[in-house]
Amino acid sequence: MKIRGIAIAIVAVIAAGTVLSACGGDTGSASSRPVVVSSKNFTEEIILGEMYAQALENAGIKVDRKLNLGTTDIAQEALVKGGANGGIDLYPEYTSTGLIAVLKGQPINDPQQAFDAVKKGYEDKFKLTWLDKTPMNDTQAIVTTKDVSDAKGIKSLQDLCDKASDLTIAARAEFKTREDALPALQKTYGGCNFKEVKVVESDLLYKALVDKQVDAAQADGTAGEIAGYSLVLLDDPKHYGPPDNVAPVVRDDVLAMYPQLTDTLNKVSAKITNEEISALNWDVAGNKKEPADVVKA
Repeated sequence: MKIRGIAIAIVAVIAAGTVLSACGGDTGSASSRPVVVSSKNFTEEIILGEMYAQALENAGIKVDRKLNLGTTDIAQEALVKGGANGGIDLYPEYTSTGLIAVLKGQPINDPQQAFDAVKKGYEDKFKLTWLDKTPMNDTQAIVTTKDVSDAKGIKSLQDLCDKASDLTIAARAEFKTREDALPALQKTYGGCNFKEVKVVESDLLYKALVDKQVDAAQADGTAGEIAGYSLVLLDDPKHYGPPDNVAPVVRDDVLAMYPQLTDTLNKVSAKITNEEISALNWDVAGNKKEPADVVKA
């Protein structure tokens, strides 16, 4: 069902593209160059980049792929350079990453305010457009198992912090001291004095939880393991984690070349929730499927 949601979104995009063609909409002149679609160099980014590429192709737009390009700095430099000059034309970026790493701004915890700031900053500084952000938010998070959630009545980070003295949590080494980790959690929700913080490597966080060594685990909000192990992502109503909703960042000249690109990608982005992307991440990272096959399915 989770992957089916993405499939429905892409079917809707195909239909929209067909209507545009039938109505004589501007799908780019015959001489228009392909759109160079890229991504950064980790599983989730590659899936999102492939999703953009397939949606655009289904809408009748020619695409060249430069997926798995590299870090934020590399992708941003290539985007500013542009696809016509050996760079790229669009890639998926995360709100707080764009705000802090690219624009060198201060963190903003309100998701809409952060998005508005990064959208304006990119347009003013680079003449680049952030299209609509997704519901998915790849922020810092905490997960537990359904058994622990039900038995101990833990559904949110507030519940977790209120009951922390009786709980153990698996976390990365910097969790206790990093300003935006446990200190931020304690400041936001109060309490959160855990019975034990069990320090483990990142790739063992979820295993420690599934193996019942701990009651909760530090997590990334869209990790494939959340879907793969049917974990409970604890609600964060006070936005302890900085917002990292994702959106396509596109060159303005490419939007002028292909006006239907905006509507096409916005329709896809609207369907990408944490649950959807977590399931896709697990299919690639956990089930070892190819990103292009997962997206196409």
